[in-house]
Amino acid sequence: MKSIKYRLTITISISALLSLLIAYIVINVTLNTRFDAYLQVNQQKRDERIISTFRENYSRDDVWYKTTGKAIEREAESSKFTVSLLDWNRTSVWQMDPVAIVEKERESNEDSTISMDQYVSYELPIKSENQIIGYVVIGQFSPLTMSSDDETFINSITVGILISAFIAIFVIIIIALIVARQLSDPIEKISNTAYSLSTGDLSARESIGTNVMEIETLRKSINDLGEKLERQDMLRKRLVSDVSHELRNPLNIFQTNLEAIIDGILPASPERLKSLNEEVIRFGKLIDNLNILKQFESESMVTKIVVLDMKKLLMDVYNNFQAIAREKNIKIKYDYPKKSDIYILGDKHSIYQVVTNLLHNALKFTPRNGSVRLRLSKDYEHCYIRIIDSGIGIPKDELPNVFERFYRVDKSREIIDGSGIGLTIVKNFVKIHGGTIKVESEVGKGTTFIIKFDLYES
Repeated sequence: MKSIKYRLTITISISALLSLLIAYIVINVTLNTRFDAYLQVNQQKRDERIISTFRENYSRDDVWYKTTGKAIEREAESSKFTVSLLDWNRTSVWQMDPVAIVEKERESNEDSTISMDQYVSYELPIKSENQIIGYVVIGQFSPLTMSSDDETFINSITVGILISAFIAIFVIIIIALIVARQLSDPIEKISNTAYSLSTGDLSARESIGTNVMEIETLRKSINDLGEKLERQDMLRKRLVSDVSHELRNPLNIFQTNLEAIIDGILPASPERLKSLNEEVIRFGKLIDNLNILKQFESESMVTKIVVLDMKKLLMDVYNNFQAIAREKNIKIKYDYPKKSDIYILGDKHSIYQVVTNLLHNALKFTPRNGSVRLRLSKDYEHCYIRIIDSGIGIPKDELPNVFERFYRVDKSREIIDGSGIGLTIVKNFVKIHGGTIKVESEVGKGTTFIIKFDLYES
């Protein structure tokens, strides 16, 4: 397997090389096309100049001589083309021998590729006052003739393009390495962090940021995942401890008292049996809560959705808590709109348990002579249930975790009894009803739970 740095470098380099190759081909073709057009124009001007010279000689002498236009012969030899002069009835006046030019060229340059196979010629008329007075035959060893200066020019441009291409290739490879490193290094670090998390090092984090948006998002996501995994691992460890503690306590009490009764050490009085029955009930409640969580996770929770009168349902809950509140000397109050009805679609048992769990917690964490308020309200689309207490409150940094299973703000379970499952059950019940729940709290002043459900309009 190849590293991302290697793949990026190769990909960028190949893409750049292909782009350079395409650019070189396009430039070369364009240059040659333009240069051929330039040579063709020059050749046409040369032909016109040769015809003009012959025309002027004829106009002066009024006859063709073997010396007419001989000056053009020297130019033709140096530029490697031939000129022949014919009179008006195509009889040769004088002509150049192309074979002589080939031989002379080979004598001066053994590597010359000029041959008679390449030789082509064409005939042009010489006119004076719209009458043909003769013909000139021009022959050359290629469709377009190039001078030594033309060859030097075109060769210098070609060499310049090649040198520029090699310099560009070198620069592109350097840039590809730099870009590949800038992109691959943070990805490699994030990959190492993810690997560390997968091997059990849940404290692994990547702290070095990058200015690439997607990679920075990936880095933050991996770090968030690490934090969640670390928190879940902490909760899992606490789960084992809490469940074992919650199960062990009632079992130990139950076993110890039964053994004492069996051995005759303690009498089986109604009070003692009642106390043992309370431990059994506590044990059963914990098992029931665990079963509810199991049903949520397996998505096997069965609900019976009906139209619920929230004013009546909350009044029933409120009445059931009167005795508990009076026993703890806590003032409990229920506020609701007197002149309007509030209905939702939901499972009566589930909604009842949600409010009951929250009121239990409110009474549990509110000291004597405190207050708990149950408030029902609505707007155009939603109904709101608020449970407000004047209890001990929850630290701000603990608020995001209160709905985690087996999470307890107070780590000492000896202070306030509880299993840490109730709020998890509440959140799941609210969620399956399409509602939301949030908590607001301040240490020493109290806590407010706010539940929102969609209204039902008949």
